[in-house]
Amino acid sequence: LQPVAPPTVDKLVLKSGAPFKFSARVEIRSQVTPKDYSGLPLTRRPTNVTDEQVNAELEVHRRRLTEYKPIEGRTTTAPGDVVLVDVSGRVGEHKLKHRTAAVDLDEEETGPLPGLAQRLRGIAIGPDPIELKYTIDAELPQKELAGQAVDLRVLVKEVREKRIPSLDDEFAKDTGEAETLEGLRAKVRERLVDADKLRIRSEMVQQVIKELVKRNEFPIAPALVERHAQNMVARAKRQLAQAALDVEQMDDQRMIADFREGAEQEARGNILVQTIAEREGVTAADADVQKRIAELAAARNESPKKLRADLDREQALPQVEAQIREQKVLDLLIAQAKITDEDPATSVKSDDADADDKAKPKKPKSTSKKKDSNP
Repeated sequence: LQPVAPPTVDKLVLKSGAPFKFSARVEIRSQVTPKDYSGLPLTRRPTNVTDEQVNAELEVHRRRLTEYKPIEGRTTTAPGDVVLVDVSGRVGEHKLKHRTAAVDLDEEETGPLPGLAQRLRGIAIGPDPIELKYTIDAELPQKELAGQAVDLRVLVKEVREKRIPSLDDEFAKDTGEAETLEGLRAKVRERLVDADKLRIRSEMVQQVIKELVKRNEFPIAPALVERHAQNMVARAKRQLAQAALDVEQMDDQRMIADFREGAEQEARGNILVQTIAEREGVTAADADVQKRIAELAAARNESPKKLRADLDREQALPQVEAQIREQKVLDLLIAQAKITDEDPATSVKSDDADADDKAKPKKPKSTSKKKDSNP
């Protein structure tokens, strides 16, 4: 058996001198024979890195080399300032934990909450707290915060102005990455292209899971769906906690109900990927595990040997192996897919394109994708 939850035990018969008898009901992983998983229809967009994105990334570099000086001769905050504030209040029905945070008034979405920075511009610098009320943008990617009413009490504790370095060859040298500004731009663009390629693959993986689930119907243990929903709630609460929301007061059961549909899709996709791995003989060799541990160790600035020992002690190596098998199966499915590449000419418009052109729908261009038996 492959149980997905602890068993429910009943009908216990316990008598002196007689065998102990009981009945147990256990939910197990669905027994499914995956079908129609070769040649999945997928759409792939081209990489898209704009000059604006490169400039924005260069601004990140500039902020790292920025000096912060106490303001002089001003009594109000202004764009370009960084303010240290004490914040408390509510976001929707959730209490915001009291906290001290630095807010860059040039950045719309930084600080404790989206939209706070723009509302701290032009306010008096003094000992008295101010009341702020507004509504967070409904189009915000963070669905848990989008459209929420905000009621805050804010005390400005300190204000500094930024001394930002000029964007020139000297700045490029100071980053330690290039000798010229153009060389730095090229490196930044290369990194952004690599990051966009990862996003494109993630988008294709989501398409793969959606197609697999659509083509394979099977009963699924409710406990497994519940576990995936609980994991999704935990991830959402970690994000909300980063925004200083009091997650301890949130209704977990209501959140689980909200996530259940997505959790079922995730659980079904996970089962299908596992069964395809078994059917195709996909395994995680020790060399694969060593490579993954080396990557994780490099990201954490740890010794691979120490990290492996820690994972082994925490009995986490099977999880690493499962992730590797999943990665290999997804690579296999994408390699065997019938991919339609979007036409770059219709996916990315030139800077001088007019509004009518931008409103036209994209027209995908079909391309054949040869199968690769060695993913």
